Amino acid sequence: MNIFKELAASIYDLKSYKEFIKNKRSKVFFAGIILMVIYFSLTMIIPFIRFQFKTGGFVKIIEDYIPDFELSGGKLWVEKPIEYEEDGVYIYIDTDPATSFYDVDEIEEYISDYYQVVLMDSEKVIVKNKGEIMGNHFSELDMEFSREKLQQWVPRAYLVVIAFMIVAFIFMTGLFFFGVLIVALLGLIASSCMKYRLTFGQLYQIGIYARTLPLLIKALVSFLPFSIPMFGIINFGISVLYIVLAIQKMKESDLRKPMEFVSEQDNYFR
Repeated sequence: MNIFKELAASIYDLKSYKEFIKNKRSKVFFAGIILMVIYFSLTMIIPFIRFQFKTGGFVKIIEDYIPDFELSGGKLWVEKPIEYEEDGVYIYIDTDPATSFYDVDEIEEYISDYYQVVLMDSEKVIVKNKGEIMGNHFSELDMEFSREKLQQWVPRAYLVVIAFMIVAFIFMTGLFFFGVLIVALLGLIASSCMKYRLTFGQLYQIGIYARTLPLLIKALVSFLPFSIPMFGIINFGISVLYIVLAIQKMKESDLRKPMEFVSEQDNYFR
């Protein structure tokens, strides 16, 4: 049975778990990687592709939402004022030479009603975050920047996204195999209570397959506009339930073997 058929069988055929124990460790490991590729595609890659089609990509976002600007010689210029205020967040950018905000030590009382603030005039930027107010003059930053340069950086931004995706996949895969470790430990307790002998290695192998349906459910839940309380516990509980039911099927299979042997002997003597 190939890996994709095994992952499908792990959802609906509890008898197949006895065969999973016989698999080589390399095959089981690769099954876990395939499962994570599917999960990662559903939760990260597909949403990013949808974002690209919906927005037109980073270049289109810059064209539609970021006004023309230039930071040069310690001065900021923006083609038009920007103001945003919602849910305790206030952003105001106005680089008209006639507009100038108070310095950090003078402005606190004017922005006390907001928990996050970004203010920019032609000479400085003031940021308030978590009660702390910081400010910098552009002349201190020693940098040149513009909307045109931002557009030129778009290809690099995609490289950053790809690098982030790779790191995220490695990190999430590591968490997956660690999670299987917990499932296997719980399975070891369950097999002991059910008086069916399985090694930790065998339980770890079937634990990988037992994560198939819970991971798919987790991927679907990520698209919901609300969170499910204690979903993590429920998710791992489903995996442990699969292991318990699989052990029960193994016990039933082992009990049938002596009966089948006796039946064959009866037929022989007849």
